[in-house]
Amino acid sequence: MSNNTYEVIVIGSGPGGLACATLLQKRGVKTLIVEKNEVLGGKMYSIDADGYAYDLFPHGQVPTRGNAFEQIFAELGCSEDFKPALDVDDQREMITLAYKRAGWKNYKITSQKQALTDATGFFNSWEATPEEQEKSMMLIGEMLSLTAEDLAKLDRVTMEEWLAERDVPAPLYSYMGFQANASLAEPIDLVSASEMILIMQQMMLQGGGGQYKGGFAMLTNVMVREFEKNGGTLIKGCRVNKVIVEDGAVTGIDTDKGQFKAPVVVSNAGLQPTVIKLVGEEHFDKAYVNYVKSLVPGWAFTSVRYFLNKPVMKTGLYVMWSDDSWYDMERYKKMKDGNIPEEVILFMVNHKFFDPDAAPEGKQVLVSGTVCSANPEAKEIEALWKKMDEQMQQVFPDIWEATERKEYTGPREISNLTRDSVVKGSGGECVGLAQIVGQCGIDKPKSELPIRGLYVVGADAGAAGMGTHQSGLSGMYATKQIQRYLAARAKAL
Repeated sequence: MSNNTYEVIVIGSGPGGLACATLLQKRGVKTLIVEKNEVLGGKMYSIDADGYAYDLFPHGQVPTRGNAFEQIFAELGCSEDFKPALDVDDQREMITLAYKRAGWKNYKITSQKQALTDATGFFNSWEATPEEQEKSMMLIGEMLSLTAEDLAKLDRVTMEEWLAERDVPAPLYSYMGFQANASLAEPIDLVSASEMILIMQQMMLQGGGGQYKGGFAMLTNVMVREFEKNGGTLIKGCRVNKVIVEDGAVTGIDTDKGQFKAPVVVSNAGLQPTVIKLVGEEHFDKAYVNYVKSLVPGWAFTSVRYFLNKPVMKTGLYVMWSDDSWYDMERYKKMKDGNIPEEVILFMVNHKFFDPDAAPEGKQVLVSGTVCSANPEAKEIEALWKKMDEQMQQVFPDIWEATERKEYTGPREISNLTRDSVVKGSGGECVGLAQIVGQCGIDKPKSELPIRGLYVVGADAGAAGMGTHQSGLSGMYATKQIQRYLAARAKAL
């Protein structure tokens, strides 16, 4: 092969692209990764500067045990490098809950350990009555009992519809609304019940809120190291202009640094940007193009990072919600129309709890986020930043008073790092295409596109679950598909 010819080219170094490229190279497939940025990782990007190490916006690995990257590291032969920041036996209080029930004047703040086997702390946070506790445990037990076959029947059922058939205490319903927003970046009346219950099962049985020393860049750094160690080629700062298609099959890519050839191209740039921009609508059936355009992007996270001059935070994760702060579609539309609510949900990560080197001695960094539109030009972002600051000042005054500086990030920055905006209102989503009815389970877009040798990885296609885990799984699944395709192609030749 010449220097610009490969067996597989992977566009983008997000978790799905890196998982696929690293596994292929480990299995002896000559692979090239082309990344438009100088930094790697896509949405799994972490910042390391001025003595601080933190993620661009708040992440939480679900599941923490048995996730895609644990499996990937095992195949790569570097399980010793897979070190979640929190040991499963760590008995410290790990999460701080701030919840305000309808009729309460103030938020009630409680803390609990990482283990979810004891729901006492959770119930205490909303002063649950014995009857509410009993009803809640029945619902949780039912969710845990659902098999994969049971969940498959819920692909086209919203979480709202599933809950409507059950007697759910109001505070638990609000928590489910919060989780739909925070874990899936979706409204409870659109999110697929199969997808959300799967994530809740994994959270309760395998752990949630997982973190890594140095942020999620640890996963990126190890996979890149193994990819290059096994002979893979990585080109950074190289934007792909076009995926080249000839006679219904990919033959390579055209970039700012020239053309590269391969019979397989894997895109981690998003399904919509891949079809509409990188390949071009003319190469697809019109019905397929219309289908891709109709897919609804997930929401974004807009983030405020607080840099503290003293260690006032005691736990690793902070979550804040009330009966009025989570979004269904009606509430979300009001917010997008400029009617910013009195309260918003917050999901926050104190990186120093998980990694002593995440901040200089005597200091801390808190990455806080709330959901917003995926539109890079969204109008509500600055108003949400203001609301987040107000809530921090009111509910966690110690954190506010210790803050020496802040940084703000929104969907525009996420889009610049990851996928281009090619459909109105899209590009800055924190996960990818939505995890809603009509796009999950049986309706999930396929990784293998209707052009020979063309695949998409990431949260857009081919897998299920939460965030980075889903993206990693998509990379694993696509790897198998690609190897079968290459074997069949070699046999035909």
